Amino acid sequence: MVVSSWANAQTAAQQSGPTYHFSDCQEGAAEGCLPGDNFNPGTAAEPKRTLVGMNLNALPAGTRLLFARGGAWTSFTVSVENQHITPDRPLVFDAYGSGPVPLLKTATGNSVNLGGRWGNTTNDGGYVLRNLKLDGMGTAAWGLWLVQNVRHVTVDNVEIMGFEIGIHSSNGRPHGVTALTVRGSRISRNSAMGMLGAFSESVIENSLFEGNNFSGSPMNHAIYLGGGNGNVIRSNQFIANSTVNGVCQGGNVTVHGLVDGLLIEGNMIRQQSATFSCYGFAVTTGYTTYEEFKNVVIRGNTVINTGMTAIAANAAPGIVVENNRVTNSQASQQYSIWIPANGGAGAGDGVDRDAVVRNNTVCLVHTQGSVPIFARVPGAQVSNNTIVLGPQALRC
Repeated sequence: MVVSSWANAQTAAQQSGPTYHFSDCQEGAAEGCLPGDNFNPGTAAEPKRTLVGMNLNALPAGTRLLFARGGAWTSFTVSVENQHITPDRPLVFDAYGSGPVPLLKTATGNSVNLGGRWGNTTNDGGYVLRNLKLDGMGTAAWGLWLVQNVRHVTVDNVEIMGFEIGIHSSNGRPHGVTALTVRGSRISRNSAMGMLGAFSESVIENSLFEGNNFSGSPMNHAIYLGGGNGNVIRSNQFIANSTVNGVCQGGNVTVHGLVDGLLIEGNMIRQQSATFSCYGFAVTTGYTTYEEFKNVVIRGNTVINTGMTAIAANAAPGIVVENNRVTNSQASQQYSIWIPANGGAGAGDGVDRDAVVRNNTVCLVHTQGSVPIFARVPGAQVSNNTIVLGPQALRC
């Protein structure tokens, strides 16, 4: 991972509060690591070792907590509900020095909880996690937990791996989880989900989701968005999620619940092979409660070798599916772009109509039983799509 230009541009604005440095040299630290001491003042020359003894909720706005590159910490667990910070003067967890990003290891429980305890109703934020690696060691629960009511959380150039769930957003009342940004990060090798939960006015971009959902369960996904408004999923890579022995059996990017405003743009989903239970982008009903997906655009994505569908939607009035490229080189059928008239939707869910499916390219090697584009909803506009079938589809 490298420091993003966006992060550099933001640093000066976030230096208005005190700064504390930390260095620890547990297993996984780089050669030459020098541990700090909690009796030290916390300068770069005399860093503290851990966060023990610090009241994170009392820190003033703009405080920076900087961890030494090449350092490693064990049993790293943080829970914060700081009422002093603001989006313009956030509480920042970042790296300093040179070398590998700080390694923050957690064997049990969660690594970072933002928003306080369950049942909180405050709307604290912002928080910034940057240039760090959170490692759940294959046994911890959640890497980052957004607890019910929290805003303006930025995850920039962070690796989250080895947890059950990488990022878990538990949207609550009255404010919910809003203004989450995940940028330039790697969410990998989490046993169940890469990301799970509901949030609004948020952006997930330029990140890698790789090897999440070890069991291949159709109930688990790289991203499971359970509702929210005004979200963007853009320019990410989804590689080998929900696979067992190289075969995708579960979800990649799945959306359920109530949505008003969702842009899925410029992403890539790539699988080597898949069973029929493997989905690419699925904006579909899945609950017993009312569901509807309004103002959804799925644009400019590439989907390679998923199973039943590459792009599926229902209960999505006015959805726009355009300029996507779907390739399936497997010897199996696929419903590549699939928008049935309320197919699978329950009574009372949003009514499918006016879907726009245009300028997509679908390349299918296996033609028997395959359906490149199906959008038979009232008012559908299907135009200028390119379909390549048979052996020539291998050249797409």
